[in-house]
Amino acid sequence: MNSLLRLLSFCLLAGWSIAAMAETTLSSIRVNSRLDLNSIIVSGVDVVFFYDASIVAEQPLTQFEWYSNKRDYRATHGEVIDIVNLPIPQGFGGATLTLPARHRSALKVLVFAEHQSSASPSFDITGMQDVLIEIDQFGLLVSEQ
Repeated sequence: MNSLLRLLSFCLLAGWSIAAMAETTLSSIRVNSRLDLNSIIVSGVDVVFFYDASIVAEQPLTQFEWYSNKRDYRATHGEVIDIVNLPIPQGFGGATLTLPARHRSALKVLVFAEHQSSASPSFDITGMQDVLIEIDQFGLLVSEQ
């Protein structure tokens, strides 16, 4: 018990948190469209993998925050994030995303949809394993398969 307290104290002094040591169990992401082939509601989906505990707390929370700062985020945090972008052209049916090689060590994984309401929050899929992202007339639906 005493050893455990010392380990926890060390972790806190080192700037770590128990939550920051968790890694994702994510193994697949599938994107499907439930729209008419002529509809364009969402023009792209970004799945962002965060690998550094120091930026997990400051990640963008809304679609607007992400897309208005995406270039700066890449420039300042390029070493500790991966972005998987899927363009959604007119007539899109579906696709399975290729995950980054280091995706299992991500501390946070968020989904953003371009052209969804700017105040819409991101979707946190960190705790999911097999993710299904569906595009419908209202935007995105995110669930576990």
